[in-house]
Amino acid sequence: MTTIHPIFVHFPIALLLTATLISVLAVLFKSKREELKIVLYWILILGAISVLAALFSGLYEDERVVHDEAIHKIMEVHKLLGFIITTVFVLITIWFIIRKRKIRLRELTVMTLLLIGTSGVLVYSAYLGGEMVYEQGAGVKPMEKYMLEMHNGEGHQHSLGIEPETHESAGHIHGNMDSDQHGMKEDSSNQHRNTDSPSGHSHDGHSH
Repeated sequence: MTTIHPIFVHFPIALLLTATLISVLAVLFKSKREELKIVLYWILILGAISVLAALFSGLYEDERVVHDEAIHKIMEVHKLLGFIITTVFVLITIWFIIRKRKIRLRELTVMTLLLIGTSGVLVYSAYLGGEMVYEQGAGVKPMEKYMLEMHNGEGHQHSLGIEPETHESAGHIHGNMDSDQHGMKEDSSNQHRNTDSPSGHSHDGHSH
């Protein structure tokens, strides 16, 4: 499966960090504040669009990418942080769009502090994403193949990212194997009983 999440995830990282920097500069430099607010306005809009694309692409792949329990635990934290980042960033963008012309230094300072905090969460979330890929092998085809071979189609369905049909097929195969083995044991038992029992050879046809 071709992963699409990495295509979108870099844009919100760049735009959110840039928006934070521009917002800090707007607070510090009064003479350039209005010009910086215009720049911040467009960066926030583009950032909100990109962070939504990153979130939905991540949710799309969450149930489809092959992963084990170690990756699953990291993925759950990464997903939670994604929801937090998206919510805060979108709300800040809406707030700034509504208050753009009326926003004062105090409001701008509060928004800047929120952006700084969200940027910190974003950096940690990006670190977790890198850990899943570069250390655990999430989305890496050779590693996915290895995980599937190690589990041999068994185990926790969600943690392996395997479709239900695969498990049903695997269960059917294992069921047939168990039936065949049971049949072989019965044949072996029958042969053993036939060996121990009399041959059934009749002497009636012999003349004495």
